[in-house]
Amino acid sequence: MFICLFHLGGIGDVPKLKIAVVGDRQVGKSCVVSRYMKNQFSPMYIPTKKPVIESSVRKINIPGHSVVALTVWDIPGQEDIDLYSTYFKNLDAAVVIVDINDPDSIEMAPVWKRIVVNNTFETFPVVESSEGGKIETTTMEKKPVDPETFPVLLLGNKFDLVEEDGYKEKLRLMKASEKDESGAKTIWNITEEDKPECVRLMDKIKQKGNFYGSVTASARDSDGTVAEGIQFLLRHVLQTKYGLNKWKPKETKKVKAKNKIEEYDGLDMTGIEIFDSIFKVAEISVKKVKMLNDYHNKSLEKLRESCINAGILGEDDVASLEDCMIALRRNIGEQAKLKVKKDDDFCKLDVTSKDPEFKPERYIRILLKIYQNEFAVVCKAILKECPAMISKLKDQDAELSYLCESSWEEIELSNGIPRPRDEVNKISDLIVQNRARMQHTKLESAKLIDKVEDYKKKIKAAFLW
Repeated sequence: MFICLFHLGGIGDVPKLKIAVVGDRQVGKSCVVSRYMKNQFSPMYIPTKKPVIESSVRKINIPGHSVVALTVWDIPGQEDIDLYSTYFKNLDAAVVIVDINDPDSIEMAPVWKRIVVNNTFETFPVVESSEGGKIETTTMEKKPVDPETFPVLLLGNKFDLVEEDGYKEKLRLMKASEKDESGAKTIWNITEEDKPECVRLMDKIKQKGNFYGSVTASARDSDGTVAEGIQFLLRHVLQTKYGLNKWKPKETKKVKAKNKIEEYDGLDMTGIEIFDSIFKVAEISVKKVKMLNDYHNKSLEKLRESCINAGILGEDDVASLEDCMIALRRNIGEQAKLKVKKDDDFCKLDVTSKDPEFKPERYIRILLKIYQNEFAVVCKAILKECPAMISKLKDQDAELSYLCESSWEEIELSNGIPRPRDEVNKISDLIVQNRARMQHTKLESAKLIDKVEDYKKKIKAAFLW
C-alpha cells in the first residue's frame, strides 16, 4: 500500500488545497497521478519504495479557472501508522482509488477512508501572553476533521478492462424504447440490472461508506475521465470552503447579431421574370440553410466553450459533444440523475431527483439552458426543415432545366430585339451559378441532417451508464 498527496500551494490569492490519494497496491494510483499531472501512462508497475516529491505549476479548470502550485507526494504505504497524521495534516479532501475489477479492492475502500479521516486534522495558531502582557508565545493547536462531512471521493480505476469484457457491445445493442418512471420514452435508460456487477458494487460501497461521490475512470486511456473525477472533487472543496460557486459565463463583447435571414447572401437575379420567379423562391431555402448551419456551428461552439469555462472540461480536452454530455452527467449532482429523452426526433436532457427541492448548481443550469434552448432547438429545426428544402430545391432545379431548353428565346431576346452577346453570356452564367448554389445547398442540407443524426448517436453513447 502507498499514499500519494496532492498539495495545491497558493499563488497570491489562489486557494491552498491539499488532496490525498490512497488505496491498495497495484490499483494504479501512480498511473492516476501521472495521467492527471502529465497526461501520461506507463504500463510498467514499479512499487514506491521511498518518498518522492514532484512539483508543478499549472492551470486547473475549477470554476473561473485558477493557477495553482501542485505538489505530489508519492509515499510508501508501509510507513508506520503514526506517520499518517503527518501526511494528512491540513488535508482538504481525499481520493480512495480502487481496482474496479477487484471486488476485494472495492470492499477495502471504507477502510482507507477511515484511515484518512482518523488521521486528518487542521492546525491553527494560538497566541498566548504572559501575565504582564510583554511576552507572547504562539503554539499550533490541532482540530480533528468531521468524519461525516470530510469529502472523500471513491474512484474506480481500470474501467477500460470492464469495457473490454463486452459491456460496451451489450449496451450498444440495447433497445431504445424503455420507459422511465413517468412513462416517457427514453433513448437510453440504463437500469441497475444493466450495470456491470463491479459498478453496482461501487455504488453500494459509496452509499455504505458515505463517500462524497464515486466515479469510474481509466488511467490507461486518455479519455479525460481521471481529470473529470479529480476536478469533480476539487470543485466541491472550493465551493464549500471558499464559496467559489458563482460561476458566470465568459463575458463577450456585444456585437450586432446577424440573426435575420435577410443578412445572408442569396441568389443573383437575371432580370428575366420566368427564371427570377423560381430563383426568388429557391433563395429562401438557400438563405435558411446558411442560417441553420451558422446557428448550428455557433451553438455547438458555445456549448463547448461554456463547458470548458465552467471547469467541467479541461482546456486541453477535445471538448466534443459526447465529452460535454459525459461531463454534464458526471456533474449534475449526487442527489439527481441526468437522463436523455426523445423530443421531436432529437434529444432532450431531463434532470430527475427523488428530492423535490433539488436544484442543480447555477453553472450546470446555464449549460443545460444552452443545450436545450440553443443547440437542441437548431438541431430539431434542421431535422424538420432540411428534408423539405432538399425536395423543393430538387423540383425547382428540374423546372429550371426545362426552361433552359424550352425558353432560350427569353435569354437571347428582349422585347423581340436580340440582346448583346455579353449580356446573354452574363445571364447564362448567372443561371449556371444559381443552379450550382442550389445544388450546393442541397448537399449542405444533407450534411446537416447527417451531423444531427450522428449527434443523436453520440448523445446516446454518453448515457450508457
